[in-house]
Amino acid sequence: MYRLLMLLLLLYTVTAFCQQDLRGRIISGDMAVSGVFVINKRTGAEVKTDNNGYFILSVKPGDRIALYGKSVEVREFSINEAALKANPYELEAELKATVLEEVKLSRINPETLGLVPKGQKQYTPAERRLKTAGELKPNFLFMLGGGICMPFDPIINAISGRTKMLKKNVAVEQKEGLISKLGNLYTEEQISRTFGIPAQMVNGFVYYAIEDADCAEALRTKNNDLIKLRLMVLAEKYMALQNQKTPDTPNHEN
Repeated sequence: MYRLLMLLLLLYTVTAFCQQDLRGRIISGDMAVSGVFVINKRTGAEVKTDNNGYFILSVKPGDRIALYGKSVEVREFSINEAALKANPYELEAELKATVLEEVKLSRINPETLGLVPKGQKQYTPAERRLKTAGELKPNFLFMLGGGICMPFDPIINAISGRTKMLKKNVAVEQKEGLISKLGNLYTEEQISRTFGIPAQMVNGFVYYAIEDADCAEALRTKNNDLIKLRLMVLAEKYMALQNQKTPDTPNHEN
């Protein structure tokens, strides 16, 4: 009897730590979102949503998964037991606004136009919104006990959670920027051929690579030699992770 109990306990423990199939669906409002890559950040495994937004991905409780695609903003979700029990587990995606074809104007910027002093730090849209949320605005000050004057907007933003949301937006924007920089250096075909990554795993590898601090810094500083070196190291680690995991169950079509 004792041995049976120990065996059952062992089986329960093993099962709890084994990967399970997350059966999910990506939506935006009432609309299914197809063609979105769903990536397990721990293993680097990736799948693509089908025409009805469904996917199946091997995960464990506590894993974080990322959504990535041309039509959606990059988002991350933490997976718990409730998510694994749901069928399907619905994840809300944020669709990107339609962007017109880029028009590049050479040598024209706020500095050359005389709008800002030369050498002044340039902010991205998300960084600018975050900076504005915490700036001192003289028209919105209030007096605290002892006559201390404090900015009102930053406090309201902190209480409402807006500042936290803006910080997340900056982080997402930075990741998308790194993905874009890497895409400017290597096409998907080049990544597959140069670093030995199967074509169906390239997007997962790209997201895995930008999470590496050294690779991210090399991309920011445009150190192409270091980028290639880090990608070679990361490709070996990434493929080792793929060989350790159980093959993903194919997506089901509805």
